[in-house]
Amino acid sequence: MAEPGVRTLGGRYALRSLLATGGMGQVWRAHDVLLDRPVAVKVLRSEYTGDPTFLARFRAEAHHTARLVHPNIAALHDYGEVVAAGGETCAYLVMELVEGEPLSALLTRCGRLDPQRTLDIVRQTAAALAVAHAAGVVHRDVKPGNVLVGWDGVVKITDFGIAWSASSVPLTRTGQVVGTAHYLSPEQADGGKAGPASDVYALGAITYECLAGRRAFDGESPVQIALAQIRDEPAPLPDDLPEVVRTLVARAMVKDPALRFPDGAAFRAAVDAVRAGRSLAPLPPPTAALPAGGSRRRRLLVPAAALLLGVGLGGGALQVLDSGVAETKVAVADPAAPTSAPAAPVAALVVAAADHVGRPADEVEAELAALGLRVQRETVERSDVPAGSVVALGPVGALARGDLVTLTVAVAPPAPAPAPVVPEPAPAPVVEPLGPAPDPAPAPAPAPVPAPAPAPAPAPVPAPVVVDDDADGGSGPGRSEDRGRGRDGAKPDDSGRGNGRG
Repeated sequence: MAEPGVRTLGGRYALRSLLATGGMGQVWRAHDVLLDRPVAVKVLRSEYTGDPTFLARFRAEAHHTARLVHPNIAALHDYGEVVAAGGETCAYLVMELVEGEPLSALLTRCGRLDPQRTLDIVRQTAAALAVAHAAGVVHRDVKPGNVLVGWDGVVKITDFGIAWSASSVPLTRTGQVVGTAHYLSPEQADGGKAGPASDVYALGAITYECLAGRRAFDGESPVQIALAQIRDEPAPLPDDLPEVVRTLVARAMVKDPALRFPDGAAFRAAVDAVRAGRSLAPLPPPTAALPAGGSRRRRLLVPAAALLLGVGLGGGALQVLDSGVAETKVAVADPAAPTSAPAAPVAALVVAAADHVGRPADEVEAELAALGLRVQRETVERSDVPAGSVVALGPVGALARGDLVTLTVAVAPPAPAPAPVVPEPAPAPVVEPLGPAPDPAPAPAPAPVPAPAPAPAPAPVPAPVVVDDDADGGSGPGRSEDRGRGRDGAKPDDSGRGNGRG
């Protein structure tokens, strides 16, 4: 349950105390009220939540860290975005809370570390980088502030905010160099692409700092430091260090990335060999220093520490991004170049891997055209991003003036054809009675059925009449023999008497 008066994110993470503040956000000690455990919560600064680039970088940190599971990598527990009361988006990462201190604080407190402790810290850090490199992730900002040393001696690397993955779109704007100048590899300072060997160089610079009690390169500005990373060699390590330890650092910090330990796994194996008392391969011959105003690899590309004047960020400025401090812009000036003969502008331009995804295509095209690049567009139907915004671009990395860049621009998918409207049948009208219905009239009584008339009596049959032929003196219908008999059929007497005579 959230405590009253305590800011709680996502209804679950109660922020207790501020641990650190960096350029992109703040890190808080917090309590997971659901699982009842302490956690570290990194909150993106409110001024950056409205910037698609910074928000994408913050999400990328969550994505990269979630893929990496190792005892020497601070575990990611959760990621969230909530809308604050003022309508602003609050993005946060929930990390494993490491009870300890950053290596930077340890170096400030203790100064120089002994070789045994240094190799222990470096070996654990290299093991973490080995896992990241095997997963295709390059940290790009390995520095003492991102190496946490627990009170129990366990080392955990953190802050993959500007990490690069082979499967993702880079999140670096054109003309920018990401990383911290003191630990920036020469290829990064020279505008090249960072790889696993770039992380090895940074870890080599950390190893140097732990053993010497000072940084390998320093200066009054990030530009001076970046130029030193390209041209200069660090001062020798103290004489009391074993030669094999010196060789380890030199192999990690050689200028040419092809001659370094290729990745974290190789660096870890080299540390194990040193701790076991075995020797390392001999150091390669030193690389020639970069002449002022020239190009170390003659790629017809100016180093990122000396961008073409009038082109790029703020008119020839180096922008070194540090996840722990605010961005810095300084004018380009080569302190090693003679003041009487300023370096001539180079007819090419370093374009670092650019992330314009999410920005309006018109704005991106104008920016790239101003850098001397040719731009063409392709469209793709997308409903999840604003129409007219860039969803991809290529090629990215180091480009020369006149190169062609293709922008993939989102267009809204065509609206589906409206379905034909079928009118619904009108409902039958309902007639409401004006008042109570009258009682129905009684049905008429049925008419009486008349009784049938009595059948008429049969007419009487008349008795037969006997006609006497003598009486009527003529012939009739009777036969002659019957006329001579009486009523009983007897024949009269021939004498002419009747029965009463005598």
